[in-house]
Amino acid sequence: MLAALPAPAAAPVWKPARQAPPLPAREGRTVPVSTVPALRQAMENARPGDTILVADGAYMLEQPLLFIGKQHVTLRSASGDPAKVTLRGAGGWRGPSDNYRSIGNEDLLVIQRSDDIVIAHLTFADVRHYGIKIGIDADRIPPNPSNIHIYDCRFRDIATRAIKGVAMADRKPVVGGSVRFCDFENTRIPDASWGWAIYEGNYVSAIDMMYLKDWTFSDNVFRNYKGASGGARGAIFIWNQSRNITVERNVFIGCDRSIAFGNPSKPTGYEPGTLHVYDGWIRNNFIVMDSALRGGVPKGIEIVWTDNVRVYHNTIRAADPRYRAIHYFENIHRLHLANNLVRGRIEGDGDVCAEGNVAGDLEGYFVNLAEGDLHLTGRAADALGKGVPLVAVTDDFDGEKRGSPPDVGADEQSPRLRR
Repeated sequence: MLAALPAPAAAPVWKPARQAPPLPAREGRTVPVSTVPALRQAMENARPGDTILVADGAYMLEQPLLFIGKQHVTLRSASGDPAKVTLRGAGGWRGPSDNYRSIGNEDLLVIQRSDDIVIAHLTFADVRHYGIKIGIDADRIPPNPSNIHIYDCRFRDIATRAIKGVAMADRKPVVGGSVRFCDFENTRIPDASWGWAIYEGNYVSAIDMMYLKDWTFSDNVFRNYKGASGGARGAIFIWNQSRNITVERNVFIGCDRSIAFGNPSKPTGYEPGTLHVYDGWIRNNFIVMDSALRGGVPKGIEIVWTDNVRVYHNTIRAADPRYRAIHYFENIHRLHLANNLVRGRIEGDGDVCAEGNVAGDLEGYFVNLAEGDLHLTGRAADALGKGVPLVAVTDDFDGEKRGSPPDVGADEQSPRLRR
């Protein structure tokens, strides 16, 4: 079994993409590979405890890589540097007339019926459909995948979803998993002709997963997840009866929606009383909302069809204060909004308790908006010591201890800046 993943370390110098602590080694074989055929064979023949080490280079994939029925396996770059190993498809941004199934690969990596799989230090790029797909729509055969960890990876121009989790056998959850220290970016915005016509170029997201239980999404960076008319899905989009989900210490820059728990549609296979997310945490995130509307209206955090979701200590800076920084609506139960610092609107309807939130112009409050650096400056007077104490949040975005009373937002300002 893999040892516990390392805890994040406070970064002394701001970098939107944090350096990931080293992963613990598995007890088992190391299997070095340097070609696509060797990589496929190593994955097909993997034994429990194997670590597959991919040599530096670009690997063009005409068919997806597969982990099927594997346990306790790591797939990672030999160098530990995701910039040096790229798993690449035939290109993501092709129009609807392309028969992409015949001209190139639609997914890069598929994980089925596997447990304790770690994917680390790799770049996934230029594919039309999914970078990593957990489960498969047409083959809902138990057991479901479990304990899937994606660590210190890069995702570039994955045109539909960088990471996708589909409905599992009997709609039971994928238990245990994480996405940590990863960097997600699209370098272009699709036009309305891209993809399925019904979505008009907006079927775009970084992470779209359903039927999860006990998952964490932390210390990641998301840039430029935008649809043709401003209607891209959440950069982190969790839905369909997911439970105990934590989203923390992430940075979002210029996304149409940054974090979405649920959506206005009923859960798939809806039965009366079922919701999208139960028992969720959204805390200590930095979100910079962009000014380019393109016909849509951006949102920082969207909450729909949920129960017992806690939105604590997030910092959201909208380019226009009329934008919805936090929007909650439709079947909202036991939502707690506390100590969020926003330039934008907090609004919605449902069973909500809101306290300690600060909304305003926030001019001069933040260190560097362009880089997503929403650490507080000495001018952030309305945020300092104005929060309500929360037993559940004792650290800030950098892992530094919070004061009593705490500052509002994701950053607990250094005492030296308060003078």
